[in-house]
Amino acid sequence: MSYGYKKGYNPQKYAENRKAEKERTYQMIDDTAIEVSRSPDKLKEFLDVQAKFDMYSAANTLLIFKQMPNATQLKSFEDWNKDGIQVRQKQKSIAILEPVEYTKSDGTPGLGYNVKRVFDRSQTNSKREAAQKTDDLKHTLKNFVNASPVEIVVGEIPNSNLGAFYNFETQQITLNENLTDTKQIFECLAQEVAFAQLADGKKSYSRRDEGFKAICLAYMICTKYGVDKNAFAIESLPDNWKKADAKDIRRELSSVNSAYKEIVSRVNDEIYRQRQAKSKEMER
Repeated sequence: MSYGYKKGYNPQKYAENRKAEKERTYQMIDDTAIEVSRSPDKLKEFLDVQAKFDMYSAANTLLIFKQMPNATQLKSFEDWNKDGIQVRQKQKSIAILEPVEYTKSDGTPGLGYNVKRVFDRSQTNSKREAAQKTDDLKHTLKNFVNASPVEIVVGEIPNSNLGAFYNFETQQITLNENLTDTKQIFECLAQEVAFAQLADGKKSYSRRDEGFKAICLAYMICTKYGVDKNAFAIESLPDNWKKADAKDIRRELSSVNSAYKEIVSRVNDEIYRQRQAKSKEMER
């Protein structure tokens, strides 16, 4: 007599189904990577999703984009229940990948991925609306500047009509001293901070090679913080993206994803630091 299994449970069939589900999910990631790399409109839609889900991997963002691009908050059925929120009946789940640690045959730790089924808040009985941004643009810009990976100085940019410029040799961003419009300053700094973040930790740097990724990253930054993103020419897909295979596109998207996470994390740290300082000031 066996214990721990439901009647009719077949371990081999279960394992086969899990394997097939994982293969379908990975194929969806690859197919979607090719899709967004061939169409500027699709790429912009993907970047909009990545901007919302700043803590998700590029692979999981591709999955969310393909299955429910309008999603705002994802949790498993069980996690929604823990919050006292019910998933409505007949809702189709969204497949994402969840990292799982395991021990290899040689005793060393390994990391694999299982398919995890989640639901968006819109598929539940929750009535709570997403929190609205309250910071004005000047305050957001201040936090963004303080969280920059390199020093930002105001001055003249010789032989250039750029609003800002990242210098890899000096590890500084120069902001054009003639700029006064807050929105324009944020847009210019978003792109140069993107270049600086993509170059972080590298021994060599090519502005041309990093150019399109910096534009994608700046587009997401402006989306995240409510700044006009139309200044960034996503329409001009580079030839190496249009011709690349799924593996190469995923690598490029992952590079942008990692840089974006780092920027958002530092801005969040800066916001937290400001709140702590304000709280201590009020206690005095």
